[in-house]
Amino acid sequence: MKKSTKGLVAAGAAATLLLGGAGTLAYWNATDGIDGGSIDSGSLALLNEAGTWELNGVSVLDPTTVVLVPGDELEFVGTYEIDATGDNLEATVSVTGGAESGTLADDVTTTTAFTLAGTALTGTDTIDETNDGETLGVTISIDFPFGTTADNLSQSSTLDLSAINVVLTQTDASPVV
Repeated sequence: MKKSTKGLVAAGAAATLLLGGAGTLAYWNATDGIDGGSIDSGSLALLNEAGTWELNGVSVLDPTTVVLVPGDELEFVGTYEIDATGDNLEATVSVTGGAESGTLADDVTTTTAFTLAGTALTGTDTIDETNDGETLGVTISIDFPFGTTADNLSQSSTLDLSAINVVLTQTDASPVV
């Protein structure tokens, strides 16, 4: 057989193999695991609440027995243990509910103050993982001011204190690089 014939037969056989086995081309692949292991998520909570109510500086065992009159100030002073674990965890503290509800809500003024480990918090201060286990102090003052004119519309009204919540809200902290 001539070289050219042999070449044509070889080329034909190669074409047949390529066309007939178009899906059988091989490729290589390699995998390897990573040393990531298991990771846990953190936590954010307020624990072990303890607090007292006072009406005009006098202790009140049950705030639901209080009957407010203009000039009164009702105050809650409480403490919470902070549970804050997690890399890059950051949170703000606030109070929600309470004096905002009820028919007496428009006639009272509510103010809040917070301390962290005995130091006053400002509006820009945050709580983070370094504060885990520290004490958060909360003071909620509800003032029913004594006015300069008669306002009988606030008589026999209700202030709902059952919705008061002290809240830690996570904020988006800048990641540590």
